[in-house]
Amino acid sequence: MKQLPFLMFVVVLFSACHHHPDIDISYKDADHYFYMDADFHHSKTRRVEHYMNRELGGKNKFSFVNTRTNATITLDDDTKFFLRKEPGHVFIRLNKDENSPAAYYRIRSMCEGMKEVLTR
Repeated sequence: MKQLPFLMFVVVLFSACHHHPDIDISYKDADHYFYMDADFHHSKTRRVEHYMNRELGGKNKFSFVNTRTNATITLDDDTKFFLRKEPGHVFIRLNKDENSPAAYYRIRSMCEGMKEVLTR
């Protein structure tokens, strides 16, 4: 019985360590578009930028580091998506009709991996 308060403390502490109130990330996979909207603490911006570079930028000679963007991006493989990026915020909209299935899956996978990057 003496261990019950200690176990409750550990559970509460563990929950607090995995709760991320400064992260709001959502995905929407509609018929013609895929969307990701992420808001996070601005201190995590550099981590997000480097992740995007690893996933998309390096092969395309494109860097997301230290940029503010509100434009349609076309990568070397003709993947085309709208990107709004500023410290603490990333919004991506991909038109599925304008892109190959491979491009869609690559962008979606990168967007879904963003959550792990933000919660580390």
